[in-house]
Amino acid sequence: MSITQINRIRINEGLFDLSIDLAKGVISRITPSHNASASVNTAVARDAGGLQYLPATTDMHIHLDKHFLGEPWRPLQPFITLPGQLAFEKAMLASLPTTAAERARRLIDLLLSHGTTKIRTHVDVDPQIGISHLENVLQVREEYRGIMDIEIVAFPQQGLLRSDSVSVMKDALRAGAEYVGGVDPAGLDRQVDRSLDVTFELSAEFNAGVDLHLHDPGHLGLYTISRFADLTAQAGKGGRTAVSHAYCLGQVTEAESRELAQQLKANDVAIITSVPLDRPMPRVDQLVAEGVTVHVGSDNILDAWSPFGNGDLLARGAKLAEKFGWILDDQLLQTYPLISAGPLTPKEGDAASFVLVSAANAKHAMASAPLREAVFSGGKLAGGKWAEAAKEISYR
Repeated sequence: MSITQINRIRINEGLFDLSIDLAKGVISRITPSHNASASVNTAVARDAGGLQYLPATTDMHIHLDKHFLGEPWRPLQPFITLPGQLAFEKAMLASLPTTAAERARRLIDLLLSHGTTKIRTHVDVDPQIGISHLENVLQVREEYRGIMDIEIVAFPQQGLLRSDSVSVMKDALRAGAEYVGGVDPAGLDRQVDRSLDVTFELSAEFNAGVDLHLHDPGHLGLYTISRFADLTAQAGKGGRTAVSHAYCLGQVTEAESRELAQQLKANDVAIITSVPLDRPMPRVDQLVAEGVTVHVGSDNILDAWSPFGNGDLLARGAKLAEKFGWILDDQLLQTYPLISAGPLTPKEGDAASFVLVSAANAKHAMASAPLREAVFSGGKLAGGKWAEAAKEISYR
């Protein structure tokens, strides 16, 4: 659907009319609404009737290739050891009748329906599956170009050193992955420094960013993150590296986590959390106060690790705010930059990637995570109830 004009959108406390330049995918004009703005809906103009504007969300940790959405229900097993769980996941994925490309499309469509228009996906590579999953995701990325912005992390889920995956990681980075992934240099690879050194050597060779899964606990995890931050600085990779999960930051004293937060800030290393309920997590309030870049991601969505998750990043942001007791207006508003790269107050020339929701204001939307009435990505209607009603999600 080629909507180029949306009237009576609520931005802050006022109503505005918004024009879209479809050729450029940007907001071309924003003007205060008048009574005359309300009109009969047409093929190119819609009356939002006071729906609240929010920038589209950004999911910085997801796995397009590893979920079971649309598959028959599969019972999970209790987590006992990481190697055991990795073997269980590998067997389950191998048994699926669908390709990684089919699974990626299903999850992307779900994310778009919730208002997410940019993601960072970790894609499994190892000597057994090679880069087959990556090739599938690269194909899907082209199909959704202009609608879903997709960053790809080559992810050695079985352990970079443990599974002898350095060679296949190089293949993945040559093929188009932009980030070097990794997982538990101590707990899985059993060689903290060597694992991190090889990770950053790959990053240097292919001019790639780095995004490390880190579940290792307590002071072991703290040492790993500190070393990661040192290597980031040495490699000149500030702003291009992140540590995902980082549970250890919630398992040590506040003084210890604050000291590391200051190092992360100084070396421009981001922390990415999925806001877990079943274990400690980074002190996001402390990280934000220290100026550390923090992102939120969905991570598991109905996969071999967990049956939970629905890809609704607005709801996950609300969960984070509730978990940290962020009930004041300023606190609710400080949550939004953790789930979105866009401004809450748009201006002419901004990307036309936004959602419309039924809410009194942005704070109310952040707390209640209402259904998305409309989702626009690069000016195109890509999801939400407007798209469902029009049966018009034909952007591929």
